[in-house]
Amino acid sequence: MANEITGLDGVQAKLRQLGNQRKAKNAAVRSSRKAMNIVKKAAVVNAKAFDDKDSPEKIWKNIVTKAGKTKGVDNVVMKVGVKGGAKNYGTNADNRRANRIGRTYQTQGDKKNPGGDTWYWRFKEFGSATNSADPFLRSALNNNMDAVQVEFSRAYKEELDKEIAKL
Repeated sequence: MANEITGLDGVQAKLRQLGNQRKAKNAAVRSSRKAMNIVKKAAVVNAKAFDDKDSPEKIWKNIVTKAGKTKGVDNVVMKVGVKGGAKNYGTNADNRRANRIGRTYQTQGDKKNPGGDTWYWRFKEFGSATNSADPFLRSALNNNMDAVQVEFSRAYKEELDKEIAKL
């Protein structure tokens, strides 16, 4: 879910003062990580509520905040997800011929993850043919959208001030 943040007029002046787009993007990445950690914490609380205490696998231990890939310096993507989630098909000749580029496939997770092999988290989040969805990641984002925007705005101003102070 893409979301744009408004009300950053004071930040525009600081960006012009900084002048370096790469430094501004780095500040935005650090700020968005701080903001999305609010969602991560909420998702951990949600996952702990239903995780089986007797099982060695813990979904909440595999929840991470991760920067996504972007082109250029104008965009920042920050993701909250579960390790061992869906993977994208690679860009190679076989996948292009089979028209798989842009699609994902499911993995069976990895026992080396901190919470163990929690490949089954998808069934809880998205449901299946026999079970209805009981999302814990989407609700963490939806319930904290305002707090994320406020935290990003605060942290971004702070990070830009740090970068400007270095000049």
